[in-house]
Amino acid sequence: MRNKIITLITIAALMTACGTAKKAATLPDVNPTTQTTPQGATTDPCDAVIASLGDWQTMQTGGNIKLNAGSSFSSAIQVKMVRDEAIYISLRPVLGIEVGKLIIIADSLYAVDKVHKRYIAEKVSILTSGIPVTVSDVQDIFLGRPFIIGKGTLSEALKAQVSTASSSPLALTAKESFKGYGYSFSFDKSNRITSLDIMPTGSATAAYQVKYSDVKSTSAGNIAHAMSAAATVEKKKISFSLTYKDIDWNGKVKIDRSIPGNYSRMSARDLFNMFSN
Repeated sequence: MRNKIITLITIAALMTACGTAKKAATLPDVNPTTQTTPQGATTDPCDAVIASLGDWQTMQTGGNIKLNAGSSFSSAIQVKMVRDEAIYISLRPVLGIEVGKLIIIADSLYAVDKVHKRYIAEKVSILTSGIPVTVSDVQDIFLGRPFIIGKGTLSEALKAQVSTASSSPLALTAKESFKGYGYSFSFDKSNRITSLDIMPTGSATAAYQVKYSDVKSTSAGNIAHAMSAAATVEKKKISFSLTYKDIDWNGKVKIDRSIPGNYSRMSARDLFNMFSN
């Protein structure tokens, strides 16, 4: 239990690394709604997905995170994001008191454990195996938005970089693969994301998967309010789920990036050793 806090606030970052998210437990499917296509409108499913993605600059919300890494643990959280710049996840298990936080800024990862007065400060690359994942990509993973690794959220300008399988379910597959793996996004009939699937190059079968549900139409477009994944890290099985409450978009967001001077620093090796204890 002594490592639960620092483990919980770093697990969100671990789940974003391509090749770490093992096939997840099934979440309830999003209930599709009937759609009609106005006369003269496009029927290209990729265009329809792009049209469902709105613009945003900041977000903040409350929610809950659950972790099972041999024993179960859950906590209330606060989440803040500044688009393309920063992600902040605050762990508040009792009475809204912050006991730890995870911050991703540019190519850096910080995890602060206030209970044990220790922190981790590393490059995000320790989790991504050289794959050029950006803060924008990680934000899209947490919000359930399709993206092209290193290039941003799927848009008309990036449309040529995905191939479309119009069979049910709809899948948009990135044409570029990394480290022997490709990735695709699956959607329901209402163009709401259901999963991010990571497949061995040349295979149509997902080896790893992040599942999405409770997809809601917001001012920022279709946003998943629940995600789930599972992984095996250092031979230890870990499952992870995250849910959001109502999200506040484009308000004033302040992210506390401070680390007290009397905290001790942990190394990346210390981080991964937690999962073998």
